[in-house]
Amino acid sequence: MSGTATVPGRRRRPRWRASAPLHPGDAVPDDHPPLAGRPDQPYDLAVVGAGPLGSATARHAAESGVRVLVVGPDEPGDPATHEGTWAGYYDQGRLCHVLEVPLVTSMLAMRSRRRFADLAARTGIDFLTPTHSVTVLPGGDGAGPSLWFDRELLARNAVDLGVEVDHLDEEQLAAAYPSLTFEPGHGALRERDAAILNPRALVRAELAAAVAAGAELVRDEVVGTERVGDAVRLSTRGGRTALADRVVLATGAATNATGLLDRPLVTPTYGATVVLTEVAGPDAVDMPTMMMMKVRDGERLYGGIVMAPVQYPDGRWYLKTSGDSLLRHPLHNREEIAAWTRTGGDQADLAETRALLDELLPELEVLSMRTRPCLVCATPSDRPYIDWADDRTVVVVEGERGAMAADEIGRLAAGLALTGRWSDPLPHEVFAAAWAEPVPA
Repeated sequence: MSGTATVPGRRRRPRWRASAPLHPGDAVPDDHPPLAGRPDQPYDLAVVGAGPLGSATARHAAESGVRVLVVGPDEPGDPATHEGTWAGYYDQGRLCHVLEVPLVTSMLAMRSRRRFADLAARTGIDFLTPTHSVTVLPGGDGAGPSLWFDRELLARNAVDLGVEVDHLDEEQLAAAYPSLTFEPGHGALRERDAAILNPRALVRAELAAAVAAGAELVRDEVVGTERVGDAVRLSTRGGRTALADRVVLATGAATNATGLLDRPLVTPTYGATVVLTEVAGPDAVDMPTMMMMKVRDGERLYGGIVMAPVQYPDGRWYLKTSGDSLLRHPLHNREEIAAWTRTGGDQADLAETRALLDELLPELEVLSMRTRPCLVCATPSDRPYIDWADDRTVVVVEGERGAMAADEIGRLAAGLALTGRWSDPLPHEVFAAAWAEPVPA
């Protein structure tokens, strides 16, 4: 279904909380009357996936006063033995800034960030740490080796959004961060009012707010959906079922691998690698968080993120890097995702990161280094998908930058699913899904 399609609006039902949100798969009559207190009463909305997008969708839907179910597995305990899908948000740090392309990504992030203080205050969960966002790139004007490092485009986007950005030449960059040694001939764009966003904590906050508003959270994995009259029945790996008037599928980079869509989206999925370099503590090095493109004699040596030290659940402090080795690891199904997760990531990234840090931070004391698997996806437009998969199901997908924009993307997805229409000033066509196959006959 195209990005401009709408579905009929629906009558809001009173919220009702079941004692058990999912129920054994008893036969449900096609007319399934919505009688209060009955286990076969449909939820107004079921959200499949409890990551950044799913938790935000559930939160905004629940706070509108409807009955919401959100279903998604918790984080697996041990990647080395994991058999299922994996989520990219199993991490402690994402860069939250406006130095992004396309412009709409930065706009969605700004809308999200305006609500972050209220979300943190209401839930008591803090998920932001101030940082400078510094995009390091080769000198010169215009397009660089990558669209994400196009100096002119990034600067223009910041101007469009009214965000002040410093333009640093080679000498100014060195003077601003004297403990770092940059590649000769490189300059930077700097956004001072940026943040490191903890995606795990963001998800906890969104889910806490959703549950406080009446949403019901079930830690399970949806493995099937089917139409039952005017509703959709969801079946889980744990053998339970639930009915919903509408469904939002928010399963991230694993969307095509879930088997829940009639046709695949155009959204290639990759196994990315995070390298965690252990340092003595938050003051081990004085540095910003950087998106870095390093080029020497026309050869691209590194393209990715170098994040200021962040504390992880084991209590240790790690400097996080993630480059572009993900392009070597395309993933196509659930089995390949699980197998990638068990590898722990691309071990070749360790040597690349050590070489990068030895030049960038020659005085840094490295205590240990290890890899961690991650999962990312992409869309041809680099914009999110927020679109109808069928007349009852909205699919929502964002690639590598989903965490910082997730709250706004979830708000838009919830509004579309619950009202059946698009009401935002941004055109719906901007978020139209691209499908790898035509609509089924």
